[in-house]
Amino acid sequence: MNTVTVNVRLEATSNCVKDADNHESLEEEAAMNMSTEQHQQIDQSIYTFIKQVLPAAAAEQGNVALDIEQQRQGAMRYAKQVLDTYFPLSQGSHQDVRSYVVYYNQLLAFLNDGSQSGLAQPKQFVALCGHKCEPSSIVLKNNGFHLEISIDPRGENGSRDSANIEDVQVEAAMMTIVNAQQPQGQHSWASLIKGGVARGQKHFTAKDGSDYCL
Repeated sequence: MNTVTVNVRLEATSNCVKDADNHESLEEEAAMNMSTEQHQQIDQSIYTFIKQVLPAAAAEQGNVALDIEQQRQGAMRYAKQVLDTYFPLSQGSHQDVRSYVVYYNQLLAFLNDGSQSGLAQPKQFVALCGHKCEPSSIVLKNNGFHLEISIDPRGENGSRDSANIEDVQVEAAMMTIVNAQQPQGQHSWASLIKGGVARGQKHFTAKDGSDYCL
């Protein structure tokens, strides 16, 4: 084999390696772009969601002509509409639930007609507080945000609700949509029933028994 042939083969090999490196670099760049695009989509999803679920009741608080009980009932119906939209049951509606329990690490809802149903997407249930038979909080997750259902049979709202729901709160880590002055990464919770936004961490138990902090 002469020197020219060896050089040609070495050059071809070098070009193949460069092409492979360039291809890998392009794949990495495409993956990064896709990740960024997905993140932006989630951000937009959260933005749209928060815009939709910030309670109408909060906007009505200044209207003294509204009956307080009617306002409470309206806010509760609205919160359950949000549940039906983003965390639907496989059968029935959250409007007709009389109790929630956790059975074999799945959320199970008992309805007013005596039937029972899980979530249409069972993986949306991620955590709880309290006993599985009588949870005080249920945490659901949809893409980039969490939603907490607070249950309190003795609460101001829970004592009047068929499922003893005291409040429904939406969480988002990127709450520049709510408060541009909020530190990055700080979690905020927007109440759909009581109105207002609270900030800080919450601690739950994941359905596998591990800690679940938000």
